[in-house]
Amino acid sequence: MAHYHGYPRQNEHNGGFGSLHEEEADYGLPFNNVRTMVVGVSKDVDRQKETAYIRTSPRIKRLPFGLTFLLDSGGYLPLGFIFFSWLYNSIFVPYIVLHPQYNDGNINIYTVIVYYFFSIFTFVSLFRATTADPGRVDFEGGPTPPHGAKDWSLCQKCMVQRPIKSHHCSRCMRCIRKMDHHCPWINNCVGEDNHWLFLLLVFYAALLSIYTFTLQILHFYYFPPCVSCDKSLFIHHNSRWFMYIVFVLAILLTIICVGQVYTQVINIATSRTTVESIIYAKIPPNRRPTLAKQTSFKNFKDVFGTGWVICWLNPLRRRQAKPMIFYPHQTV
Repeated sequence: MAHYHGYPRQNEHNGGFGSLHEEEADYGLPFNNVRTMVVGVSKDVDRQKETAYIRTSPRIKRLPFGLTFLLDSGGYLPLGFIFFSWLYNSIFVPYIVLHPQYNDGNINIYTVIVYYFFSIFTFVSLFRATTADPGRVDFEGGPTPPHGAKDWSLCQKCMVQRPIKSHHCSRCMRCIRKMDHHCPWINNCVGEDNHWLFLLLVFYAALLSIYTFTLQILHFYYFPPCVSCDKSLFIHHNSRWFMYIVFVLAILLTIICVGQVYTQVINIATSRTTVESIIYAKIPPNRRPTLAKQTSFKNFKDVFGTGWVICWLNPLRRRQAKPMIFYPHQTV
């Protein structure tokens, strides 16, 4: 049975600086108490201004079909680099290597199809991970703690109630349910509702990069010179230089994506997010909370949703989430 966790931690005091006794209200307060009150009021006013700014800031651009896009200049360059790398390799590798070698009879059609399969699924995963709602907690009408819950919290920046494992992202200016991390490479947060898309993105991008690197090596050291190519064309005349760039991009993306796949698989299997891993790193091992006892398969099912396991690899599907939010007990 699913377990929910707690009400937000409400402050016990009024006005943010404590309630006054009648004697203090009538005859005044000592200097230290007055100074504490002034500082408390100042912080409270600043917090209200910050909350008002967050709630009115148009960071999230609403697109047709329920898609969103984060208006953050710091994420445009990393996202542009990822898109450029995918587009560059998807154009020049088939044009310089796959199509000529297939026309010359050195490779079969399946070698070409597999490359396009990895390329298309990488782009679909990138597009959906970038434009999907990662699980933003709405300012109005958001989730409310069920009766008996104790571990929900009140965000001190956007002042919304949020379930455990939620964190406030300063780039998105929103609280994200089950936030893993903010990823500049997709210019979006990775949270409960798009974590599976991010994992598929790094998975297919890793396969595409490794496949591209393999074709690069075969092009230089194994495949015979192209017979059907028109050497008078600029792209074929300077194909070596184009392939050098492909080589560099393939190496960089392989290192990034393989590292991310390894990290994400370990974190999901142990029911831990990247944010929690960073927090745990600062806590001595004997003081770290014990993880809830749940199998790795169930942890992956929480990320990918219900349905057949083979369907998890399809970035075109609609994720079927559980009808109720469930989180393991011990967490940050």
